[in-house]
Amino acid sequence: MSHILLPVSQLNDQQIAKLARLHQGVLHSLLTDLGLPIVERYYQMACKDSTVIGFCTLSESGQPLGWAIGSPKPDQLNGRLREPLLWIISQMIRVLITRPRVIGQLLTSMRTVSAPLPLGAIELTYLGVEPSVRRQGIGREVLRSFLQAAQDSKYHSVVLSVEAENKDAIALYTMAGFRITETFTEGNFHRNRMELTL
Repeated sequence: MSHILLPVSQLNDQQIAKLARLHQGVLHSLLTDLGLPIVERYYQMACKDSTVIGFCTLSESGQPLGWAIGSPKPDQLNGRLREPLLWIISQMIRVLITRPRVIGQLLTSMRTVSAPLPLGAIELTYLGVEPSVRRQGIGREVLRSFLQAAQDSKYHSVVLSVEAENKDAIALYTMAGFRITETFTEGNFHRNRMELTL
């Protein structure tokens, strides 16, 4: 299968919208539960943020096949989702009406104190692959590109959280050299914190 690997900063608006839809379809996360408009807003901001490292693999027709994206300041990036205020209020009303349990999950997550990133670390926030092309090396390719860019940017380590039940992702990260440093519960999610020293 022929594909192209691009930094997310080079994605156009249409590709960002397709990436958001792929995220929505393959990742189980609080961001996903908040709905496609918020997922798309996240990627619009992330792709324009110079501190974000990210790569996306596109098919010849421009469809996202896989991606990896992260930030040294994930809480600040997530915090920017609350702007503009009227937009986020309208989105929260939509979620409250259509998926009220997600609001409870969001409040629980907001009360959970995230462990601060170690000095010199970047968080690999999301990595996903289109199901029809899994086990073809795309996950390894975007992960390898992310890790190389993090090292080139002088980060000393990469940290991530992965659902404890996601054995395929844990195997991918373990093969890349990550190790589990902590197991914890965040809202409805049971996760492993993993770290790789670069």
